[in-house]
Parts: sequence; C-alpha cells; structure tokens
Amino acid sequence: MSYKDKIINKLKKGYTPIEVSPKEELTSTFKNIFKPIVDRRDLNFIFELFNSNEVILRAWSFLGLYYILKESHVDEEEKKLKIQKIILDILNDKREIRYYGGSSEIRSSLREHHVRRICELDNSIIFDPVFKYVKTFENGADNVIAELLENVLGKYPDSSIEPIILEHSKTINKDDFYIKAHIINAFENLGQIIELKEKEIITKLFRTYLNEIKEDRSNDQEITNKKWELQKSIFKVGAILGLALEEETIEFVESLEYPFDSLDQIAKTYKNNEKFKSILLKKLKETKNPRLISDILKSILVLKENIENWKELIIEYVKKYQIIDGNLITEMQESNLINEEMIITFLNEGSKWNLDFIREFFINNPELLGEWKKLRNEFIRFLKIFETSEQDLNKIKEIKGMILKLIIDLKGEDLTPYCFENFKNLEEEELKKLALFPILKFGKEDLLLQLKEYMKNNAESAKFVIRFWGRLERNDWRFFY
Repeated sequence: MSYKDKIINKLKKGYTPIEVSPKEELTSTFKNIFKPIVDRRDLNFIFELFNSNEVILRAWSFLGLYYILKESHVDEEEKKLKIQKIILDILNDKREIRYYGGSSEIRSSLREHHVRRICELDNSIIFDPVFKYVKTFENGADNVIAELLENVLGKYPDSSIEPIILEHSKTINKDDFYIKAHIINAFENLGQIIELKEKEIITKLFRTYLNEIKEDRSNDQEITNKKWELQKSIFKVGAILGLALEEETIEFVESLEYPFDSLDQIAKTYKNNEKFKSILLKKLKETKNPRLISDILKSILVLKENIENWKELIIEYVKKYQIIDGNLITEMQESNLINEEMIITFLNEGSKWNLDFIREFFINNPELLGEWKKLRNEFIRFLKIFETSEQDLNKIKEIKGMILKLIIDLKGEDLTPYCFENFKNLEEEELKKLALFPILKFGKEDLLLQLKEYMKNNAESAKFVIRFWGRLERNDWRFFY
C-alpha cells in the first residue's frame, strides 16, 4: 500500500472540521494527516480526494481547499476552473456528513456544512459557480440559498442580482423567519453598493413579512426571538434603503420595550420627523431598561440639532442609569460631551461605574491619555498613595486597579515605572499581578533590573514573580484580568 493510500484510508475513518476534537483519533488525523496536506498547499491531492466522490473525503477535501484559498491566491486558469467546479459540486451535494464540532455528533448535508466556508472565499473564484447555482435553483429557498444571497450575490455590484433575490423571496414559507432575515440582509448589502430599481416591490415584500409576523400565533420562545430579530432587520434596512415604511416604523418604535441597537440608524432617516422625535423623548421618560435607554440616547445624538436640551438629557440619563456603552461613549466624545474635567471628577468620585466608564472611554480614545496632562498627573498621584485612612484606602485601591488595567490595556509604557512601587507595597494578590504584568511585559531594562535586585532581598516577592512568570509562559503571555 502506497503512502498516499495510507493517508486516504486514515481520512476515511472519520471527519472533523476542528483541530481539537472530542475524539482523540480525529484530533490526531487533523493534526498529523490533514494539516500537513494543507501546509504543503497540495492542491492536486486535494482534487484527487474530492474526485473520489466519497462524502467523508469530499468533506476533508473542501476543508483543505478552504484553508489553502484563505492563505494564497490561485492564478492558474486550469486550477481556478477545477475549484469552481468543486464549489458547484459541493453546493449540489445533499449527502449527509457526520462530525464532532463539540461534545456531540452533528449531522448535516455536505452543502449546508460547507456553505459558510464558500461565502468566506474570494469573490473572483466563488461568484460564477454561486451565481449559476442560485439562478438555476428550482426548489424553495433554503438556508444554503439564503446564505449565498446575503453573503455572496448581495455583495456583488450587479443589477442582475436584485431580481434573483426577489424571485427567491417569493418561495419562502410564511413561518421561515430565519431565511427571511437573510433575504432582508441581502437587500441591505446590495442596496449599499448599487441603486435598487424595485423599491416599491421590496417595500410590499417587507410589509408582507411584517403582516406574517403579526399573524403567527406561536408561543415558542425560539420562534418569538426570530420574529423579533426579523422585525428589527426590516425597519433598519427599510430606513437605510429609504423605503416607504414610515408609518410602520414609527408604530414599531412607539411599542419598543427592548433594546434596538439600530435605532440610531433609523433616526438618521427620520431626524426631521417631529412625531418620531416626540415618541423617542416620551420613550426615554417611560422606560427603565438601561440598554434601551442607551439606544435612545444614541438616537438623540443623531437628532440633537432638533432637541434644545440634548446635552443635559444625555448626561443626566448616562449618570442616572450608570450606562457603559462603548459606542455611546464614542459618540458623546465626538459631540464634545466628555472633557478632561469630567473624567477627573469621575476619577475622584471613584465608584465602580465611574471607573468602568473611564476605562471604556480610554480604550476607545487611547491618544487622550497622553494629551490630557492634568488627568495623567491625577493617575500618577493615585499610584503614589499608599498611606491614608482605611476607608479611603479601599476606594484608592479600586482606583489603582482601574489605572493599572488601563496601563495594560493601552501598553502605557510611560506609566509603567509607577507600577514597581505598587507591586512592592500592595498586599492584594490581584492588584500585585496587575502591577507586575506591565513591568514584565513592556518594562524597560532599568525597571527590570530594579525588580531583579528587589527579588534578591525579598524571598516571598521572588516566589510570587517566578510563579506568575511561569503562569504567563504557560498561557503564551496572555493575562486575564
């Protein structure tokens, strides 16, 4: 038996798409048999596996092809044509493949299993076979067709795509809300790269979907969630595409009880609509849901030119509901609602929310830590405090912890020297780790020499450093804090 035959026989025994499988023999096959084929970029052997027409070998073959194509470009026309034929064959292959993607066995058709990998490949290779497949597909749209419409054809700037999406949208079962969501997203993707011609027909389609949501009486929680997600997509995409859904959209916003992270996108379309504005402000007063409040505040920032007291509203509700939302914080900064004095006030107040807000702010605006000198001096002042009343010390330790995390988050090398005294003087293990990590990770040579000298005269600290160093090496220097 040849070496190649031995490899094929080993691959025939089982398939897994993940490197570490619950079954040891599959992990071994992935690492020792499959991965070397990929590493060699052995396309000819990949083609040979696929042409065997055995479902397990086809599964391995396309997985290998996927990894190779993600890392390298195929210029040879002959090989490109072979790959395109393989893509078409995979999409037509409804045979079952069994594999372990977690702790239990999963069963799927080969086409369903590999469709997302197809969608991730370069459009120059996948477009032609996908277009041919979707255009000639005669059954009702299923998950595979829906994925291809959203993630391949919907991202291609060609006017011939719009009627294809519309044609498939007519074949979806009334209660298949998941596939409808893909159709909505396909129109969104296409509408952002070309001007859609059939907006009236698309509007009618969206209205039909909304009516079918209302008509569905299922109490199943999973179906309820799908309907909710579909509704949100319809109103978001309707606003982005400029569809005539104003009445339905305003009615939806008025009934909102849960977070809707695209509310600010809708606000861009209806920013001059007085009814929309009054509903938002009324909703802001009535709701107690902090995440929905955050979404409303982002929308108010869009409408700010039409709201006289918008600044006071934003600050009031952010503080009142202690909101930590990276996108909102960024938009507040862009609207000049956050300044150095405000952050210094938050730092000195020192509550958990204050400190979380500061950290989130600087993660999104790292350059300001170098520009805001007064705040930087406040950071240094807190890092130097070691003696005070017990009550104040507990608060200061919380502030220190936030500052040390920020030094790690932002690789603040200029503040790292202040970590050494904190490592020496702090007793809490987690704080000591936070102070030590920047020294070990990006401390300059003189600081590392200070640490080394300190370890010579302090056996307990030396053990702590060595133990922590060992843990970091075992975790590839990833530190979770």
